[in-house]
Amino acid sequence: MVPTSPPRDDGETAEGGEGGARHAAALEQLKVSPLGWRADRQNSLRLPLPDAGRWTRVKFWGMPTLAAFRYGKAHHAVIGGFVLHVPDETRPGACSTAFERAAEPLAESFDIVIAHDAPQAISWYGRIVDIDSLVATAATLAFHEQYAVAYGAYPAWRGACLVLGIAIPARGDPDRAKAVRDRFVAQVLPKIRVMARDEPKERD
Repeated sequence: MVPTSPPRDDGETAEGGEGGARHAAALEQLKVSPLGWRADRQNSLRLPLPDAGRWTRVKFWGMPTLAAFRYGKAHHAVIGGFVLHVPDETRPGACSTAFERAAEPLAESFDIVIAHDAPQAISWYGRIVDIDSLVATAATLAFHEQYAVAYGAYPAWRGACLVLGIAIPARGDPDRAKAVRDRFVAQVLPKIRVMARDEPKERD
């Protein structure tokens, strides 16, 4: 499969796309394309993304985000950054625990089955960040899909955590989706840069 960027995104609302050769080619592009920097609208957060110019800012309806991007209008991958408040962000595991508690009701409401890989801990700005990799399978009557997912939980600001997650729909090609996810775990999530000294107040 030849790596190929998706067509230029017009930024209009979309609900994903099909699998097949186009999706496989886009995932191959994410596996090999050089990284480039993208920022949120406030320039409070910078993240290195493969094929950076082809990611389009989006909004997740009903979920305020600090930053959110999709790769191609067909949603070959999506990435989103959320802020969670905690009493003490410096406590080991505080950010990841807060995210797991917040995500659990959503997973249950959509009948999402989660299979975790072994978690990782990295050093980030002198602090410990938990990075989790998993496969999420949604199996409701109306929706059947599998995603390769990874997220990092960062003690970014006083009393606040940044949770940055990537989701790649498998669309019948789980090995490619996992390979893209694993690149993000190795090369993107450890290199996130927080540019704002204090928690940004604006949300998309």
